Amino acid sequence: MIREFFYLQKSDRKVILTLLVVMVVALSVIFLTGEENSETNALTPTDTTVIKSGYDKQRKPRTSDIRTRVVYRDRPYYSSDSRASSHRASESRDSSVFRYPVKIRETEYIVLNSADTTILQTVPGIGPYYARQIVRYGERLGGYVSVSQLDEIEDFPLESKKYFVIKDSTPRKLNVNRLTLNELKRHPYINFYQARAITDYRRLHGPIRSLDELRLSKDFSSEAISRLSPYVEY
Repeated sequence: MIREFFYLQKSDRKVILTLLVVMVVALSVIFLTGEENSETNALTPTDTTVIKSGYDKQRKPRTSDIRTRVVYRDRPYYSSDSRASSHRASESRDSSVFRYPVKIRETEYIVLNSADTTILQTVPGIGPYYARQIVRYGERLGGYVSVSQLDEIEDFPLESKKYFVIKDSTPRKLNVNRLTLNELKRHPYINFYQARAITDYRRLHGPIRSLDELRLSKDFSSEAISRLSPYVEY
């Protein structure tokens, strides 16, 4: 067959050689692509994580969860079971055991005022956007005194509230006898008219000793006074 090849016309030999080269290149591409895909689909030890808890056995996350996890080390979870909470806190210091955060379960919770955006994203229903909104609104308030204050964040996922608790809340205080109108109205619970009512009362009656003194003002309902009270000092 090889001998017959040389008896062919020069143009025919070129066509046959060209086809052979194309076939070799195509087979090489298919072979190399298959190897890359097999390497991409293979899970390495760092792709998986084992989470231990006080209530269940070791479990391995689904492969589909791995892409969305955020690297997270040395941050304890909190649990309604104090023994499980202690167990998780001790294990969080071992990065070989606790590599990535997962969404917390029904029996676990987050302390609202001490959580950063990374911890907040472990709460079901909370992603980067709402994690930032929670932190920003807490800073504006001066700290949360009730989980129900999360309702004041626009379109907040209400089903996520059950995963939060308040512990040892010490909100930042506003001195209503010293702050200017502009300083007062920066707080989410004091609008322009309420800030003006406070400064007008101070000018006419002297220092405020209790927010109840503002009840006669049309700008301060009982609800507004109750909501603002934890954030006020005299």
